Amino acid sequence: MPQRDADLYPWAQKQAGVTVTVDEIADPGRVTQYFGADLLRKGVLPVAVVVSNHGVRGVRVGPADVLLLRGRAVVDPLPVGQVADIAKRAMGRLRSAARREVDDYFAGLALRETTVAPKASYQGVLFFPKPPAVETDRFLSRLSLHRGGPRMHVGVTDVETQARLRYGPFRLTAGEEQPYSFGAWRR
Repeated sequence: MPQRDADLYPWAQKQAGVTVTVDEIADPGRVTQYFGADLLRKGVLPVAVVVSNHGVRGVRVGPADVLLLRGRAVVDPLPVGQVADIAKRAMGRLRSAARREVDDYFAGLALRETTVAPKASYQGVLFFPKPPAVETDRFLSRLSLHRGGPRMHVGVTDVETQARLRYGPFRLTAGEEQPYSFGAWRR
């Protein structure tokens, strides 16, 4: 996956010299390119968390600092090993060396507890169960009564002062149809 500075994303949030964003990888082409299999079709939504530290002190971030909410429900990320197994099954028969490479690749991409030094960036991926698609039929589109879709919150901690910075909510859109008014006719 390309490593980008968080400031490049138009929806990034900045405070105290630290920029945070999330990159929901919901395009099947990007998913296949980055992970070797269409994880979306297997019910997995990858989300990259990007932290760029332009401050003077290190900040700490990890999986426990990321919260995904659907309505009032907390959605836990899937274990990386489980996602790697899903990808390996989608790739077909692999030799044991290739299976280890896939495991190592996914482990290397996964968001893990880390300290981001000043003037550095860090990116890690969490894998979530993909939200169910909005049911539609040929003529009508029905919308969920829940407003706003899934939302992600990210926290980082200043390693020197232990001050907590909170970012979000970042709205995720996977599984949602394009907005239509309730009961609108499709063209």
